[in-house]
Amino acid sequence: MTQGEILFELEGQPPRVIKAGDALFEPGGDVIHYQGANNRPNAQSQLVVTMFAPPGTPVLTVVSAEELAERRHLRVTQPG
Repeated sequence: MTQGEILFELEGQPPRVIKAGDALFEPGGDVIHYQGANNRPNAQSQLVVTMFAPPGTPVLTVVSAEELAERRHLRVTQPG
């Protein structure tokens, strides 16, 4: 994080706040990234992301509503 703070949620982990100066690692593979949202309503947040993937492989895959429902039990925080 280079500025501000974000609310970050990864499958199998509780949401946590990442603040300016913090670093984070997000594993590749079969893990859903649920949110990475600005945690400061009146301030800008900024982070630098570096993603690696083998040639020809997408670095981002959008998860279908059906898969989200099937994996709901893996999410620590259950949406309303």
